[in-house]
Amino acid sequence: MKQLRWLLASLFCVSLISLFVISCQKDVSRGGASIPTGQAKLAVFLTDGPYDYQKVLIDIQGIIVKVDTCEKHEGEDEDDSHHDGNHNDNDDYHDSADVNCEVWDTLSIHSGVYDLLKLRNGVDTLLASGYIPNGKIEKIKFILGNNNSILVDSVSYPLKLRNDKNYIFLKIRHDDIDSITSNNFQLYLDLDISRSITLVNGQYWLKPFLKPFGRHSSGEIEGKIRPVHSHGMIKAYNATDTAFAHPEDEGEFKIRGLKEGNYSLWVDGIDGYRDTLITDINVRRGKETDLGTIMLKK
Repeated sequence: MKQLRWLLASLFCVSLISLFVISCQKDVSRGGASIPTGQAKLAVFLTDGPYDYQKVLIDIQGIIVKVDTCEKHEGEDEDDSHHDGNHNDNDDYHDSADVNCEVWDTLSIHSGVYDLLKLRNGVDTLLASGYIPNGKIEKIKFILGNNNSILVDSVSYPLKLRNDKNYIFLKIRHDDIDSITSNNFQLYLDLDISRSITLVNGQYWLKPFLKPFGRHSSGEIEGKIRPVHSHGMIKAYNATDTAFAHPEDEGEFKIRGLKEGNYSLWVDGIDGYRDTLITDINVRRGKETDLGTIMLKK
């Protein structure tokens, strides 16, 4: 009888171990398939540098990546001293590329119209992802559709593409890419509305100004403005970098993609509240600088 009980107990333990192993295998599979040999995985996220509009609807249709397959991703860029958004906008597929090394590859994109004002204060969305040849990511081509519009004072206006140009090229530096695991990368694109939209003779024009950044190599400023509804826009700036935020209804804000350094933060006071300036804010790579609660005064 004891032997029978021991045998049943042993079978029960073996069953539990088997279930545990199967469960673990399923968890691993949900973590994502392995990256094919000779390729890398890239995910591109979109976030917003906000401005004081009600809606900004942008029709995004494609992301194409230029990869130098003769160079590794790791390494220094030749010249990063003036990197601040769109670069080499006149580039095309027939530039000085070595045809034996440099490849353009198309990512799988969630195409459609994006409301940029929903992507603020640290909110982002996965825009495109896919496998690309292993190598150094040099540029991306950002492709737009024609269904772009803006809502101002409850009136919708079309956003026309400047010079009817439906794409821009964007230079990518080594520091703009976050390496998650081996050959698995992420890139964030901040679309700066204040630089992307112009109003000329009653017509709104669009030419996206994109700032690429990696969260590991840039810093963030966050905080909370009080009282509620006492503020308008917020600007973080220094001699070489400027970024904006539009706090949520409860006053929370977050500004991402800032280069390391000291910043000033300017808060636009409204409804009788005074503007406020905070200086000497230290921003560090890969860190969040929390300013806590900022009280505005009348």
